[in-house]
Amino acid sequence: MRININSIGVVIIFSIIFLLLLILQFLHRVPENHYTISDQTQEIILEDYPELKEVSFMYSTDLYIEYTEPINLKLEKVNFRINDEVIGTAEINKNLNELEDFAEPYIDEKTKEKSIRKKCVLQKEFLRILGKRNEKYKVGTGTIEGRFYIDIYIKDLKTNETFIIKRDNISIYYESAGIKLYLPSI
Repeated sequence: MRININSIGVVIIFSIIFLLLLILQFLHRVPENHYTISDQTQEIILEDYPELKEVSFMYSTDLYIEYTEPINLKLEKVNFRINDEVIGTAEINKNLNELEDFAEPYIDEKTKEKSIRKKCVLQKEFLRILGKRNEKYKVGTGTIEGRFYIDIYIKDLKTNETFIIKRDNISIYYESAGIKLYLPSI
C-alpha cells in the first residue's frame, strides 16, 4: 500500500507547526512565586555617614548597599509597614562588610574612593511576610488600603546608635509561578 501525501496535507502540517512555534514565542515560564519592587524614593544623603553612598531596593527585592571603606555599620533589620502598622520584620543583624557581594568594587573617578557594592537578599522575607501566594495583603491588586513602606535599621557600631532609612515611595508587585502569556503592545 502506497501513502500519497498531497500538497494540501503538507500545507496544513506546516501551518500547524508554524502556528505552534508562533504561540511558543508568546509563552514564558515563571519558575516560582516571587515579588518585585519598584523603589522610586529619592536619593538619601546621610550627612553623619558620608561613607554610606546608597541604600535602595533592586527590582528583585534585594537590598542594595554601596559604601566606601572604612565602614563600621551593621544592618539590623528591615520593617515592612502599611501606613503606620508594622506587618512584619526581617531580622538581619550583619555587618555591612559581611553581606553578599553584588559586584566588584570600583574606583570613583571624581573622588578616587573605592566603592563597595553589597546586597541583602530578601525575597524569602517578602514571601514570609506578604504570603507565598500573595494571600495576606493582596499586593499589586489594588485592595491594600493605604501605602506600603519599608524601614531599614542600621546601627553605628562605634556609637551604638541606630538610625532608620525610610523607603517611602515604593510599589510592590506579585507574580505567581506558571506559564504566562506575553502579548506585545503594538
